[in-house]
Amino acid sequence: MRIAPADWQVLLEYVVSLIMFSRWFPPGSLWRDAAFMRVFWSNTLSMLGTAVTQMALPLTAVQFLHASATQMGLLAAAQLVPFILSLPAGVWIDRSSKRRMAVWFNLLAAFGLMLIPAGYLAGVLSMPLLYLVGAMISTTEAIGGSAAQVFVTQLVGRDRLVEANGKLFGATSVAMVIGPAFAASMVALFGPPLAITMDAASFVIAAVLIGQVRFAEPQSPAPNASVWQQTHEGLLLVWHTPVLRVLVVVVFGWITLNDSFRALYVLFATRELGLSAGHIALINTLGAVGGLLGSMLVHRLERRFGIRATLAWGIVLAGLGYLCYAQPTATWIGVSIWAGLALMIQDAGATLYVVNYLSLRQAVTPDALLGRMVVTMRFLTILFAPLGTIAIGHAGDVFGLRVVFIGIGVVCVVLGLAASRWLPTHTRAPEAALVTE
Repeated sequence: MRIAPADWQVLLEYVVSLIMFSRWFPPGSLWRDAAFMRVFWSNTLSMLGTAVTQMALPLTAVQFLHASATQMGLLAAAQLVPFILSLPAGVWIDRSSKRRMAVWFNLLAAFGLMLIPAGYLAGVLSMPLLYLVGAMISTTEAIGGSAAQVFVTQLVGRDRLVEANGKLFGATSVAMVIGPAFAASMVALFGPPLAITMDAASFVIAAVLIGQVRFAEPQSPAPNASVWQQTHEGLLLVWHTPVLRVLVVVVFGWITLNDSFRALYVLFATRELGLSAGHIALINTLGAVGGLLGSMLVHRLERRFGIRATLAWGIVLAGLGYLCYAQPTATWIGVSIWAGLALMIQDAGATLYVVNYLSLRQAVTPDALLGRMVVTMRFLTILFAPLGTIAIGHAGDVFGLRVVFIGIGVVCVVLGLAASRWLPTHTRAPEAALVTE
């Protein structure tokens, strides 16, 4: 599958509108902020590369290594474990330059991804190697990605977090609209293992762009406590902040369900729906369109209905998308269109949820604990998620993927409805949370 001229036109119009006509945006717009735009383009390009890995990595496991649903669940679990082990990294983030950390961990991600094409050329490609690479990439996200989130908060300020996160997720969605066609071309041209090289290159470019940002980062005072005491402060912050405490439960459920679905949907598309890489590209493209629509609406919906309601109903919408994905069979006419529309619904809901979740947790956290908050929240929400993805993957082998997707969808809808009732009106965490018990 080649990139259609219409896809290039969408990307070209998007780039031109932002670069050539940025002066048309009102004064103070983030579109006119040179530092933010470097972060924006870094995010866009790295997500364009990620679209390649999103297709090529599961295809490598399914087509080259004949992975089972249980093994795909293990692959998802391998990508969650680093978030559990990186809890003390929050102290490192709070003490360090967030920009510098984002740069170096982007480069580390590029190195990890290159192990897959290297292993393929050397004839040592295996599922354990994929587990290792998945864990490495997740480590870079667990630490470098957390530092990048704090950096964006410092760069734009708390009052513009929803706007900034919405624009960044809009960039992600545009990249993912173009990405599947690009990914399919790379997979067809080089094969899944070698196509991952494109993602590695995108991380290198992202590192260069972030390295060019000129921003006077706030200096953290010299710590008087040990690493463990400061890590403990991050845990206390979450415990003493009602919003964060409830979000731990909600996000744990979301991560388990969403990551399990993402680990299995390509397996379902290829083995049960009989779809090719080109059809999977179409599915991913339609899903990315849903994400783009969600990013365009998220700021408006948040202002109209509030951050809590928009977050919760985003989860419900994603659950409906999972349920729709479970319906088609290989005999359906237009089966790939139906599956793509299901992902469109799911991605739209996921964007509404994620943008508001990230903005909410950053808004209620004191500056001095932002790094520890991000890493602590990731630690607590992912702590048991690997067991969930493994169990759901095994259930796919035992009961069938269609039954599993229906279960994921139903539980996700219930989770969203519960979140709409559980989440309290958010207030900023008191500085007293800094005091270690």
